[in-house]
Amino acid sequence: MAFVHASRFLLSVAVSILLLLGMPRDAEATQIALVDRDVGHALLFKHRGNCYALLPSHVAERDSFSLQMPLQNLIGAGTVFLRDAQSDLALAFVEGDVIQRCLDDWSSFQTDLTTLLDNQKSGEIFRLSPEGIQDRTAGDVFVVTPDIVAVRTSDDLALGEIQKGSSGSVLEIAGTVIGIAQRAPSGSEAVFYRMDEIARRLGSDLSQAHLNHDGQQSGFRVTGWSGKTASSEPDEAGQGLLERAFVTTWDGKPQQIEITLHPTEPIALNSIILGSQVGDRTSQTPPKTISIQVDAGPPDAPFWRSVGVRDMTPRGDLKIDIGGVFVRRVRLTMNSVWFADRPLVRLDRLDVE
Repeated sequence: MAFVHASRFLLSVAVSILLLLGMPRDAEATQIALVDRDVGHALLFKHRGNCYALLPSHVAERDSFSLQMPLQNLIGAGTVFLRDAQSDLALAFVEGDVIQRCLDDWSSFQTDLTTLLDNQKSGEIFRLSPEGIQDRTAGDVFVVTPDIVAVRTSDDLALGEIQKGSSGSVLEIAGTVIGIAQRAPSGSEAVFYRMDEIARRLGSDLSQAHLNHDGQQSGFRVTGWSGKTASSEPDEAGQGLLERAFVTTWDGKPQQIEITLHPTEPIALNSIILGSQVGDRTSQTPPKTISIQVDAGPPDAPFWRSVGVRDMTPRGDLKIDIGGVFVRRVRLTMNSVWFADRPLVRLDRLDVE
């Protein structure tokens, strides 16, 4: 009897090990990120050393947007450099921690899908929950054209553009990316733009983008944030590293901002200066408690550590002395606000010295 129990135990351990060994394989699958927390999805890929995002143009409501992979605790930022109005597609240059998950190479999307679509009609819609958990929904292809693939699923996808943040999710068949979701003609149907056609339409523009972004960008800059930017008024100019006032929804959950000081090497950081000019805006609040982390590791091996927690004043002023510590990136987490009943949190100034 003891032998039987021991055998079962060893079998259980073996299965667990196999599952754990399988996890990295799943992690190497096609990667998508949430756009502005809940607006939609973006497909991440690499091309000649840079990271890019492909997404429906209507999902990229602004040329700058946040990217999140909550399960991996990764954030980043996308900057649109191309919009194709006819196909409702956008390409964006990506920075921040999410570039760790830029695994697919652009060349893998250039394969003609005709034979695969002729022979296989069943696939999966791959998307993320707001918590970053992968959701795969089975679907059957019922329309194929040179541009699009239409899929019917037993799940309700809602009318119009695919609702609840599913625009930009990915259709896969036999492990191959077939297309990205753009709209839902009915409650159980979704239309995906074919990846081989996307590669044909946008390939030359992507090559030009590589020339524009060749190599790492230099200079202090914001390269990621975790909230949805709610303000885009041109008269609300920001200070320091903020091109405009950073106003984002506050729902009680911590909000993060990442700053890159140097793309590859740590440099001395003396202080961080924050400012919030709420004024008479009754729907906005300054942050209150802010925790600070710094990363001194190389791009391929981040090393984050805490350097303290500070409170901004109710007037919206905060200077954080770092003391010349050598760092490559800084992460600021807004953990609380002064007026919790207000729906928006605001930053007008972000400086590093």
